Amino acid sequence: MAEFRPVPPVPGRSRGPSFRTGLVVFRNRHYRLLWLSSLFSFTGMQMQMVARALLAWELTGSFGAVGLISLSFGLPMLLFSLVGGSLADRFEKRNLTLASQLATGALALASALMLITGTITIGWLFVLGLGGGTAMALGMPARMPLMVYLVGPQNLMAAMAMSNAAMNGTRLVGPAIAGAMAAAWNLESVYFTQAAVYAAACLALLGIPTGLGSAASLPGTSRPGMWREIGDGLRYVLRDPRLRRLNLMMFTVAFFVMPYVMLLAGFVQEDLGKGEREYGLLQSVAGAGALLASLGIASLTAFERKALLQWTSGIIGGLGLIGLAAGSQAFGFTGALLATLLLGLALTAYQTINSTLTMEAARPEFYGRVMSINMLSFSAMPLMAWPLGQLADLVGARAMFTGQGILIAGFMLAMALLQPGHIFGRSTAHEPSRPTATDQQPGPALGN
Repeated sequence: MAEFRPVPPVPGRSRGPSFRTGLVVFRNRHYRLLWLSSLFSFTGMQMQMVARALLAWELTGSFGAVGLISLSFGLPMLLFSLVGGSLADRFEKRNLTLASQLATGALALASALMLITGTITIGWLFVLGLGGGTAMALGMPARMPLMVYLVGPQNLMAAMAMSNAAMNGTRLVGPAIAGAMAAAWNLESVYFTQAAVYAAACLALLGIPTGLGSAASLPGTSRPGMWREIGDGLRYVLRDPRLRRLNLMMFTVAFFVMPYVMLLAGFVQEDLGKGEREYGLLQSVAGAGALLASLGIASLTAFERKALLQWTSGIIGGLGLIGLAAGSQAFGFTGALLATLLLGLALTAYQTINSTLTMEAARPEFYGRVMSINMLSFSAMPLMAWPLGQLADLVGARAMFTGQGILIAGFMLAMALLQPGHIFGRSTAHEPSRPTATDQQPGPALGN
């Protein structure tokens, strides 16, 4: 098989947008398998989000309870993501990802069995959320570094955008299918289907060889302890101004914008007077916007003003939340559909560019730990869903969405005033050579 080697960008030249620059990553056989695995696992994830929110609402009828179940998923991510990052820098990245998928599928199967037997309670749903969050926290920091070693840093943005396209493609069908299955049959059918797609994700991962980007100590040396490595990773991020700034921008959006997703189930039923099918449709429309963003970002691999594009996406995200409140008030469910389309587009572009810039700024030996710190933003989303759910119970979801949108738009304007060089400057990647999959092992080549 022919080797696949990323084509380095030509210095001093800026290529225009081209979708073909995104498709080049599919020449890599192992990336295709990772992408296929992501397609299955993201399908399961989207179905789980719908089933978990609907089940929590059916058991309690409370926004706060839905937020509490989201908290159960986010809490272990907050506690264990840094541990997962250290594991990703120490051990086999493919196997860590595989173990995470296996555990998540097993938890989905357990949920289905508890629904069948009538033993599910809000307490058990909280415990299952803790398990799912732990599996994600320990396994997910390995996925993106594995992607870098497969395609090389030059094609990272395209690889990430295509991976996000898979995720957002599932947002078009996953929530709608889950909502339709819950309405036509029951929630346990959703959980059984989720377990099956996670099994398919594991089978695809088995086709990727081990040993890609795994860290090994030099002869006669030993690695520092895990807690020492975690501390080293935190100090590295805190001392690097680019990484500090990128994490601040990601965390702010994760805290004050992204939790809106966790509260849509109650918003659709309480404020819009709709049911499961409409909730699934709303999630799917947000996925359509996210898919458009992913495909658009994939064509901008060589775009030099990525930070400005991220900032613009943040502004649009804030305006989208205001539009969700005002548009649904004025135009009902149609207004909510248009606002969620805009939110899906803006937030996906924001997150993809932020992760790309973060990996460009990081040194390879810190990949796992840097991404685990970035992943803490994912814990922020479900963690904030609980207090925001409590606030929504008090003031209403529309008032809360409006306040969130104003806050995030103000933050983006402050960043433009305080950090104009970053926001309006040209993005530059690190120049030092970084290993790719072809440098890591002399075994199977990565082409067709």
